[in-house]
Amino acid sequence: MGDRSCILRNGLPVGHTWTFGAGLDAHGAAGVDNIHRFRRSLYANDRPHSQGRPERLLRRSERRVSRLGCWKLPDWTVMDPLAKFGRNDRCWCGTNKKYKHCHGALRPESTPGEPIGADDDESWIWVSPHIRIARDALRLPADGVAFTVPTGRPEARPVEVTSVIRTLLAAPTPVRTLPLAVLGRHRFDLYDHTEHDRDALAESVAGIAVAVMGSLSAISHLPEPHPTVLWNDEVNPGRLVGQTLLFADHVCVPDRVFAALVSGRDDDAVRAAVTEQRRLRPLIEAGLVVPVPEELGIAAQADTVNVLTEHDLRRRDLTDWVRTQLLVEGPTAREAMFITAMDDHERWPHSWFYARQNQVQTGQHGDIAFMARLFGAYDPTHDYGPWREQNLNKAVGAYLRRANERLVTGEVFTAGYLTTSPFQARLLARKGALLDEPAHAAVWADIPILPDADPATLARAAAEDEAVEDLRQRVRSAMRGARDLHTRADALTGLGEDLAHASRQLERTLRTERRWNAIAPLLGGVAAIALGAAGGPAAIAGTALGAATSLAPYFATRVNRRRNAAFLFYLAHRSRR
Repeated sequence: MGDRSCILRNGLPVGHTWTFGAGLDAHGAAGVDNIHRFRRSLYANDRPHSQGRPERLLRRSERRVSRLGCWKLPDWTVMDPLAKFGRNDRCWCGTNKKYKHCHGALRPESTPGEPIGADDDESWIWVSPHIRIARDALRLPADGVAFTVPTGRPEARPVEVTSVIRTLLAAPTPVRTLPLAVLGRHRFDLYDHTEHDRDALAESVAGIAVAVMGSLSAISHLPEPHPTVLWNDEVNPGRLVGQTLLFADHVCVPDRVFAALVSGRDDDAVRAAVTEQRRLRPLIEAGLVVPVPEELGIAAQADTVNVLTEHDLRRRDLTDWVRTQLLVEGPTAREAMFITAMDDHERWPHSWFYARQNQVQTGQHGDIAFMARLFGAYDPTHDYGPWREQNLNKAVGAYLRRANERLVTGEVFTAGYLTTSPFQARLLARKGALLDEPAHAAVWADIPILPDADPATLARAAAEDEAVEDLRQRVRSAMRGARDLHTRADALTGLGEDLAHASRQLERTLRTERRWNAIAPLLGGVAAIALGAAGGPAAIAGTALGAATSLAPYFATRVNRRRNAAFLFYLAHRSRR
């Protein structure tokens, strides 16, 4: 990248390093569309393999893509995310591999300076043997980027609130709050009418976002007992609803349509986000899954996030532990560094690029600016140690800030933050902020049938109020006496197995009842009506009434069975077939 440079203003050029954030690290706005891993680009564009060992590299990339893209909850055995995983245990991410062959085998995917073996083109820049970035993601403000002096200790950037978010926060609160199910139906009505008009869509989505915030805030003012509200931004919402045994009345998830619009993503990204929500339409229209504007939640309590993060950064035990969980790759052949946490759902690593100072300039007002060139060639004689240490400190701060953003977002939306990541669970436990709810234990239990149900079936099951209440009572009973997270998950695994077995028995019973308890009386009644025809209308009416009466016990039994928690598992199993 000999022709690409950047201007860094308002600070002294200390250390010659720069955190590049446009679409590459956790704070970027361009998102994952602008960064491709090797395996994706290999199949999409027939990129050549990296030189040397293409087969082994592909296997490594498949492991990483499996980790970053599976978006699955553990669905095979009971586990304790707070305990150390055994090498021969099944991996927590749901790939059905042993831990030592999945997350336990994760290593840096390239060695420092390893040749990339692929050429850049007019659209993409390769920064490692397996990662490339889009050139149009390299956006810089017209007046440059503020440069800060490293402190030599873990640090985090303050929460940045854009003007768009500030405007929405200042919007008046709706006079009347609407039920979340009504807002869910209204959301898709707006999509149907405005999806092809970006400005109208943005205005509609912003209105829905503000209304959702108001409706969730109003929940705290409802009489006891309050509805159970959970918040998760890591996994498939539909699967999470089933995995947590329909325990929550509302499950908040990030509104990715809102996020794509306020961050200026392209139309393809917006359409993809709308398509994702349409897939969850039955759950959203039922008010069970609630897309929330995470950006608004963070901005509303930005000062709180900053204070909590500064407090965490002063805890040496916490920062040292986070550092031990980080996986560092680089410097690459293009002087890039990637840092990610082990045993986490994070899809893309935090990214930094080494900036070499080329020219220093002094402005009219005495401010100092300098030109820095990125994507240089790896120099094996250069000492990258200070840069690596600085990036590790920033990564520690970024993970701590992200944890606090999630916690504060949950508070804004009156929801408990439910993590499905072992790394996040361990971090929150050390912070004393791990959610103590049956739903958290259910995440790590082996729950059959329900997690695999489609959104329409889950919405129908959630509408069976008496069966859902029976299920929740059984969950509370199973949790009674459980001492820790592992024993709670084990208890819920047993409950899930019992209900799955009961649902299979219920299916056989209903099949038999349909044949004998309903069909036989019905045929007998038809025959009686035919025989009674000779007696005139009065005889026919009496015979028909007797036939209907003979069916009453059958329908009463059916209604009673719909009140049982096993009926929910029966519905999910029947839909899968």
